[in-house]
Amino acid sequence: MLVRSSRHVAITAEPICLPAGNPGPMTGAGTNTWLIDGAQPALVDAGVGSAAHLDAIADALGGRPLARLLITHNHPDHALGIPAICARWPEVQTVRWPWPEGEAIPSGDSSVTAIHTPGHAAEHLCFWNADTRDLFGGDMVIAGTTVMIPAARSGGSLREYLRSLDRLAALDPLRILPGHGDIVRDPQAIIAAYKRHRREREDQIRACLNDGVPAADVDAIVSRIYGGLPEGLRPAARLTVQAHLEKIAEENGGPA
Repeated sequence: MLVRSSRHVAITAEPICLPAGNPGPMTGAGTNTWLIDGAQPALVDAGVGSAAHLDAIADALGGRPLARLLITHNHPDHALGIPAICARWPEVQTVRWPWPEGEAIPSGDSSVTAIHTPGHAAEHLCFWNADTRDLFGGDMVIAGTTVMIPAARSGGSLREYLRSLDRLAALDPLRILPGHGDIVRDPQAIIAAYKRHRREREDQIRACLNDGVPAADVDAIVSRIYGGLPEGLRPAARLTVQAHLEKIAEENGGPA
């Protein structure tokens, strides 16, 4: 499939999803990496360095070098494969935080710019192609589920995440190519749903506090609002509750 820019006559190739091959409770079917093919091939995210993933990248390149590696954030499922990719393609340029916003990054037959979107991770970047209005979204939004927002000590911030969602909405992307799951073809709807979900979750946590559940008893709050949660997902739920509690404390004038 080809995508024609609404601003230029240039035609760019459809990004190719190359799964990293790391399914699990926290990664779902696994991490997506996206090959932006063309004169300067660029790969969004590095996966975990599996041999099968490296071979799939090489097959898609057909003997050409990988010019650029764009890292959305430093969580292992997105960044662990950096050394393996750099060893396979020694001339590759790695783009990661910090990177100046607004500076064109040649990618395929076009270019992208880095958008700083902290919240899920302090250093989280999205990559924006203004010509095609494609947004490579990392872990900002995932179709069919929500994104874990860690507590501050783990690099997260719910307040910053909500501001980052607003930044994405202001771009008005045509679609979001995420770090997990299917392409998001209705970005404004999913961003609005994410913000609504966070308001509802905060209301649940405030209700727990109003009923006398201590803020320090995170497990009690998790048990009350996440009924029937599989044990493997409980750590993520604890981090999310902690992130909400930090936001509430900040807004009440207390320590984060």
